[in-house]
Amino acid sequence: MTRKEEAYNFIRKEIVQNRLHPNEVISENQITDQLNMSRTPVREAMKQLVADGLVEMRGRENVVTPLTASDVQEVYELRSLLETYALKKTINLIPEFKLNEIEKEFEEAYQHKNWDDYLEVDTEFHGLITHIAGYGRLKQFLKILKAQTARTRHVSSYNPHRMGHSIEEHKEIINWIRKRNLDEAEKALAYHLQKVYDSVKSYLNYLNE
Repeated sequence: MTRKEEAYNFIRKEIVQNRLHPNEVISENQITDQLNMSRTPVREAMKQLVADGLVEMRGRENVVTPLTASDVQEVYELRSLLETYALKKTINLIPEFKLNEIEKEFEEAYQHKNWDDYLEVDTEFHGLITHIAGYGRLKQFLKILKAQTARTRHVSSYNPHRMGHSIEEHKEIINWIRKRNLDEAEKALAYHLQKVYDSVKSYLNYLNE
């Protein structure tokens, strides 16, 4: 891992997990001290974060981009379109043993009420839907959304009831993929994504405080 990647991953995680808050100025000096590196890789990381939409320039300052209701809606609509399209291509390619593994991982994270582990499984599962077919352009489009999607996923964890609902939604999707029933799998996926973003929107005021 390069020093730029190290800086990028660190700052991105701080934003996604809301330790750096919306509209907060990011101190390059503080980041360089924390990571014990020069300012050059931090500045390069900031440029990538601006491209990802997680940071914006205000004058000469790097500021955490606020997450608005319209942002959430746009990400939801784009993600729904792309994941539904991907599911059409991948539903017959996803091995049943992978579905079994992921379902077990969901259960273990749920039993331990560990949101970090649960979100890792969630990312793995949705990546299975979108990446297994190897469509290069689709991967590029999803990469653009990846940072915003990670941010909204984390916000949904503020809802104390969300994990219980989420695991049932994921089991429903997995069940229909196992049966290779595209119509029902699409409906289950769309329902799940809608519930994710409904949850996110209800916690936006908390995030932006």
